[in-house]
Amino acid sequence: MFTVLAIGLAIPAAGFALVAGPEDGTLSIKAGIGKATLSPFNGSVVGRIAHGSIRANDPIAADGAGIDIWGCDYQDTRDTTTLCRGTNIRFRAIDGKYAITIKGSGIYLSAVGRGTVTLDGRGEDPDVEKDGVFSLNGASYKSLPNASASYSLLSPVGG
Repeated sequence: MFTVLAIGLAIPAAGFALVAGPEDGTLSIKAGIGKATLSPFNGSVVGRIAHGSIRANDPIAADGAGIDIWGCDYQDTRDTTTLCRGTNIRFRAIDGKYAITIKGSGIYLSAVGRGTVTLDGRGEDPDVEKDGVFSLNGASYKSLPNASASYSLLSPVGG
């Protein structure tokens, strides 16, 4: 059973690694509460949201595998943008140009690519003890910012 699990996790990780280029940066969010926006963003992102919403825009349909979203209690798709609200939402956008905004709790996300990420945790909310952690471009994990802050996805120094 362990071997099957290890293979099941390794295959997506290997596929994700193939997308990364030498100038790509990385973003990882664990147990996030708040908001994360990747825009403009060129690359791949996978994740899940325990409760909340995702707004995903794929302006160039032919430049990648597109956006897949599962677990919507409410979904609205117009032109190149999909809005999904719900519980236990899962999503992936592979190898393309995207604009993605995620709001909610229980945010887990992994991204590889180039662009700008804006993060806003909910640590300033007195009802929220911890608002999750993030790692950017291979750095150590730290708490999500309490106020909106923008960062660049870049290749790690020396990487």
